Amino acid sequence: MVPDQFYTGNQNLHRQFNIPATRLVENRQAPLTSYSGIAVASQVAEKLGVADVIDERLRLLKRHKPYQESDHILTIVYNLLTGGESMMDIERLQGQEGLKKILGTASIPDPTTTGDFLARFKESDLQDLQQAMADLQQRAFGKLDSHRRQRASIDFDSSIHEVYGEKKEGADFSYDGRWSYHVLYGTLAETGEVLHQELREGNKTSSSGTAEALPGILERVQQSFQQLRFRSDSGFYDKEIVRICEENQTEFFIVAKQTQALMRRVLAIADEQWKSLRRQKIAGSPGKKKAKKRKKRRNRKRAITIRRKPDSEFRGRTQVSSFSYQPTGWAREYRFVVTRTEIVDKENKQLLLQEDLCRYIYHVIVTNTAYSNSAVISIADGRSNQENLIKDFKYGMGLSHVPTGRLMANKAYFLIAALAWNLKTWMVNLLKLADGARLRFKRFLYLWIYHPSVVSQAGTNRVQLRMDPGEYFRRFRQAIERLALL
Repeated sequence: MVPDQFYTGNQNLHRQFNIPATRLVENRQAPLTSYSGIAVASQVAEKLGVADVIDERLRLLKRHKPYQESDHILTIVYNLLTGGESMMDIERLQGQEGLKKILGTASIPDPTTTGDFLARFKESDLQDLQQAMADLQQRAFGKLDSHRRQRASIDFDSSIHEVYGEKKEGADFSYDGRWSYHVLYGTLAETGEVLHQELREGNKTSSSGTAEALPGILERVQQSFQQLRFRSDSGFYDKEIVRICEENQTEFFIVAKQTQALMRRVLAIADEQWKSLRRQKIAGSPGKKKAKKRKKRRNRKRAITIRRKPDSEFRGRTQVSSFSYQPTGWAREYRFVVTRTEIVDKENKQLLLQEDLCRYIYHVIVTNTAYSNSAVISIADGRSNQENLIKDFKYGMGLSHVPTGRLMANKAYFLIAALAWNLKTWMVNLLKLADGARLRFKRFLYLWIYHPSVVSQAGTNRVQLRMDPGEYFRRFRQAIERLALL
């Protein structure tokens, strides 16, 4: 006999979802919005003077009827901060009367008008926009708590943005044969901000433009932070970058290219000089909250690999050592910290080359610090979060789609996207809502932007949001209270 609660006949079940009939009625009262969180983001932008700084730095328009430069740029910013992934998504903002009330505007530029504005950018205008963003970043740094300004870890990397249009200016074949742009990223690990971003032609090398941009970045970050670190992969293994770090009293941790001369030095390290690597948590580095220790789960991938591919190779224990070495053309010798990881079989037995030589995977870091070998490896490994940040910036904000066919217009769009990203980061960091270095963009949208409310006028220059009671209301009220202290 089947229990009553599992009976599937036509009896009236006590289901949680009992869908009622729907009736559509036009709202003629106070307007609604589904993007209530823009109220907080726009207030942070107002506190930092985003519009004022942009209008002071940029001179693109001969006449301002009716829009200023900041109006066009903030239109793109708020489009991205509400989940828009192309300029055509601006149209949905134009029909949001509640959102326009929050932003204090009667109209929002049309997508085609925004496209025409981007087409005006020249190289000098891009430099002005970068300077405006640097000015705003300095203001945001000044509002960070002092303990968050102890150290700045500046990470550099690049990323391929593949394009499919055949007529886009600047697109070229990358090192791996993709028709693309090659974007340079400089980010701040402690806050999650974009310090530098440059959309480049697809055939550029990873470090192209870094030596020109790095001195200015280090100089301005040094004004707000006590200690500086520079970290990068082997694409930035360059004597000029090392020289700039030295001149600016900056620690550096750069993955070295494994040249023949360097590897001869690595292979000359005696066996007794290798020590077991014990990775350690570096004080001041961003990390996940301490969680309860759980029982270690079985490695299912390894088990299936052994079953399907019995001759597969795996990684075993890791050892670390170091030595001093002066690469050809460098000003002096530096310390190189190297790890070697055993290549083992399915039974964790060391695999051998001919003549009984063990097989290893090597990883080399060049640094100018006196930290222990294990600490150097741990600090260098801390750069791994940048890959998540770049991926989030690229796909979370829809930047896998390059909007126009003009190189300068696309460069401007990517810079404005970096401003939108930083505004999100300033909002969560300065108001202490979350960790900007860890909060992913889509999660940010669901936590802080996508909330419905009724928007009504509450004075000459004041609006009122009416939300349902509960957790969201409590968190928004807390954010608004902290805004007053910013």
